[in-house]
Amino acid sequence: MNNAPSFGLLSIAISACAVFASASIVAQYDINAILQKQGTGMRMEDDNDPFVANEFTGSFSMEMHLFDGPTEMKESPMNLRYWSSENKMLVQMSVPGQGSRDVKMMTDLEGKWQYMLMTDTEGKRMAMKSRKKKMVLSDSLRKEQTGKPETDITITNEKKTIEGRTCTKVIGKSEDGLWTGWVARDLKGPYADMAKHIRASDAAMNKHMMELPGFALEFEWAPTDGKNRIVCYIKDLVPGTVDTDVFSIDGYEMIQIPGK
Repeated sequence: MNNAPSFGLLSIAISACAVFASASIVAQYDINAILQKQGTGMRMEDDNDPFVANEFTGSFSMEMHLFDGPTEMKESPMNLRYWSSENKMLVQMSVPGQGSRDVKMMTDLEGKWQYMLMTDTEGKRMAMKSRKKKMVLSDSLRKEQTGKPETDITITNEKKTIEGRTCTKVIGKSEDGLWTGWVARDLKGPYADMAKHIRASDAAMNKHMMELPGFALEFEWAPTDGKNRIVCYIKDLVPGTVDTDVFSIDGYEMIQIPGK
């Protein structure tokens, strides 16, 4: 199967989604300096791209187990709660050792705004609002990624029921590693939406994410070097509908962060 997605990038996209919104809040201050110092070949800038609706509407939880070789990291498992409408995305992260803070990150795709929504222990609500940012890859990094050999995809005959859905085992092999997932092929997955929130200007990556044949409700990414393995489980899946009240910013004391 040609023109298949790079499943290494898929895992990166999901992990990066956990920190993307907070990075965007401080992007206008220091994130580009940090990216440049680290030699990532990426920068952040205002997202002025035309509005493109989310593919996935609904909600779910994602449990992400992170491993360094055979050892599960102390930050694992990370738990992500995700809500999506046609024009908004809301993410709440929970990381071991960070307590039960009520912090959510919301993106308004049409208005090009991002929000950090916080509720303290006394119920006071505060929000920080900033212009929506996007990651932009350098020409050399884009060429490096698009120049890699295509992933060899095998859609097997193995089936398993997850969240009441019949899932098919899909295997992706590349020079970067091995991706094994159980995919509900009758559902449109959210991974392309996640990717475009992180790297809105990387059309090739967005295309790869959209080519994943359904919604992977369980998957494992095992890099060739044996490090940073990721195992993910989707739970509490409600596709096709979402309560729009979850995106309300009523009652929040708003602080707008100026951009540069």
